[in-house]
Amino acid sequence: MSDKLEILKMIESGKISVDEGLQMIEALEQTERIDEDVREELYSDRMADNTNIESEIYGETIRTSEFKNFDVSLVTCKLNVERSNVDDVTIEILDNHTREYVDKPEWLHLNEEHNTISIKEKRTSNLTDIFDFFKSGSGLSKSVYINVKLPLEMVIDKGKFSNVSGSISLLGVKSVDLEARSVSGKVYAGDIKTQTLQLKSTSGSVTADNVKAAKLYLNSTSGKVKLNGNAHLVEAKSVSGTCELQIGAMLTKLKTSTVSGSLKMYLAEPEVFNLKFNTVSGGIDTNGFAIVDKSSSSKKSVQIDNRSKDHYIEASTVSGKIVIDKF
Repeated sequence: MSDKLEILKMIESGKISVDEGLQMIEALEQTERIDEDVREELYSDRMADNTNIESEIYGETIRTSEFKNFDVSLVTCKLNVERSNVDDVTIEILDNHTREYVDKPEWLHLNEEHNTISIKEKRTSNLTDIFDFFKSGSGLSKSVYINVKLPLEMVIDKGKFSNVSGSISLLGVKSVDLEARSVSGKVYAGDIKTQTLQLKSTSGSVTADNVKAAKLYLNSTSGKVKLNGNAHLVEAKSVSGTCELQIGAMLTKLKTSTVSGSLKMYLAEPEVFNLKFNTVSGGIDTNGFAIVDKSSSSKKSVQIDNRSKDHYIEASTVSGKIVIDKF
């Protein structure tokens, strides 16, 4: 299920206009190109053998842990993945509202092969079926809540979780490469330790809370992006949503952008970073950590390149406000 199809569905239902939909698709195409570049960078630079990075992120070695891969693709079901006091991976199928156990629906397929656990929601086979499925309103009434419990010592090697309208929640997970995407659902990651983390939603919010990663990539087209954690490299993007980022002392490079949303950065040591800020019609509030250049009509910018050799922040927006401060 593509993000573009969800945008077309929103146009058809009257939630957004045709012009708004075309703007979202254009922004989405640009984001997808950026995503591919970032994904190649992330996966070509796996650091599983780097003892220093391993110790910094996990606080211990993970080389003796049990590793599993996950491949999850859902349409409407809500998904929660969490560490728990279980001996093996446990998949619970629950009622979406009462959280009582229910039988596995025939359209939900569970499989484990070659150390990879897959969960697939297979309801539709073509575009007509997909539109009819959402028009009927049957999706929410027939969806379930999927709760995946992981043993405390288990590490997800490569985890790929995708959804269309359902939310995704990842709690307390240890991982090497972790990716979670939803079209209109919320994406939440809490208490995560991983080398790479990618979270994305087209119209839902994206939240990373108390996470520690080497590389972190957050994206929402129209939803809010929120980060509270620590990472060496952070990229956070939104088109019309706000990016609110609180990042600890591990940070070396941050790149963030919006079109109309605000960018709010709260850092442990903002004074050590080279800065490159630009806004066309919005404002810039540096809270005394830099001087804003207002010489070019309504455009405002900040350019500092003499503070560090390896600490950089780039922030750009068209009409949103840029804020940097110390927490």
